[in-house]
Amino acid sequence: MKRSKFNVLLASVAIVSVFASSCSNNDDPDLPPIGGFNNSDEVAAANLTAKWAFDGSLTESKGNITGTSTNTAFGAGAKGQAYQGSSTEARYAVYNVNPNVQSLSSMTFSFWINAPANVNNPDPTPVPGKGIQGIFSLTDPTDFWGGINLFIENNERNGVQNTDTLRLKLFWRNKRAGVVWQGQDPNFYVPASVGQWVHVVYTYDAASSKVVVYKNGVKGGTGSLTGPYGPFNGENTVYANDPGGATNPNGAALHGAVELPTAGKMVIGACQFSTNPSLGSAGAQPWATTFRGLLDEFRIYNKALSSAEVDALYQLESAGR
Repeated sequence: MKRSKFNVLLASVAIVSVFASSCSNNDDPDLPPIGGFNNSDEVAAANLTAKWAFDGSLTESKGNITGTSTNTAFGAGAKGQAYQGSSTEARYAVYNVNPNVQSLSSMTFSFWINAPANVNNPDPTPVPGKGIQGIFSLTDPTDFWGGINLFIENNERNGVQNTDTLRLKLFWRNKRAGVVWQGQDPNFYVPASVGQWVHVVYTYDAASSKVVVYKNGVKGGTGSLTGPYGPFNGENTVYANDPGGATNPNGAALHGAVELPTAGKMVIGACQFSTNPSLGSAGAQPWATTFRGLLDEFRIYNKALSSAEVDALYQLESAGR
């Protein structure tokens, strides 16, 4: 019996649909590797100490730690869903500490961010989206600042807001004996990044005492990393004491291995003094607030990723893998 043209057409459509579905599966093992990896979780897998995918869940998956939510929500992410901040209410999540984060000496922070321009906060009370916006904190209940503080810094200069560039700051405190400059706070000015998804990576290598930053898989992007003697082009060596200049004329020792203060909690979406109650020694600060934008695929590693690993991570996550 002959098959009708209609039935042949239906069969063809079905075959094409199955083929298209197979090709669009980003977890397909037959897809070619990128940088030698099949998916983003394979990149430096043994060094991945904490991960938040935010796919409808606040759980930190490496430690299997469930956060305590305050008004948290999810939105469309760079890969699946994302953590969604707010400009009208405080949103954050508080976690028990992953001990592998507490023991960081070298480190990498990798994440996707989509945030509006940040502005100075002239108001007497915190307003989300004004002042600094907390992204991640490893809290220290005995001090004003946490052991690790990642946030968006105000990028207003001389009353003029840079509406194209995000200014990100990673501030950590090294309590190792002999370190005078315990607080290190490299700023990363990320151009062409406001209101769109960008992939940001901070690395710190204890052996070289070098901070390197990446935008969308490229060292420094087209921006600059600044320190006390900057600006620098995507990387900076940090010291245990005042180097006296970019070429270290004082002969200061390198910053070296980091020993973080004993942490109280981990926080996503706020600094330790932006939570209620404060998780540090200070109360709420009028110049600091909770995160307003979108955050996705937040990862912490216990080593400085290589440029090849950063590029592979960016490409794989961009492809939804």
